[in-house]
Amino acid sequence: MAVFFFVVGLEIKRELVDGHLRNRRAALLPAAGALGGMVVPAAVYLVFNQSGDASTGWGIPMATDIAFAVGILSLLGNRISTPLKVFLLSLAIVDDMGAIIVIAVFYTSDLATGWLAWLQRPQWPWLC
Repeated sequence: MAVFFFVVGLEIKRELVDGHLRNRRAALLPAAGALGGMVVPAAVYLVFNQSGDASTGWGIPMATDIAFAVGILSLLGNRISTPLKVFLLSLAIVDDMGAIIVIAVFYTSDLATGWLAWLQRPQWPWLC
């Protein structure tokens, strides 16, 4: 799965640098769609699980199954336009990243922010 996410991330980076998402407005649309794709499932979950222990699981239905999304896109092949593929992949990636952040922040009792700050430092002079 790590290689899968790496390849999908490289495709999105290429689109951000040279492709359909190089314009900020074009990149903002999948991000807004992903935000809605996170909020609506969490809200629906809370409507049906308002009380009890189950109500604490609201962050779990936020994530999109990116492997499923890529599988469907590959089945459609050339019948779907490239901008639509880029939009759907970007939406799925932003949605998954947001869900991971929500799970990391709200479902942990001890978030090690020191390690996150340490990761921001340059590792090698040529990778700054």
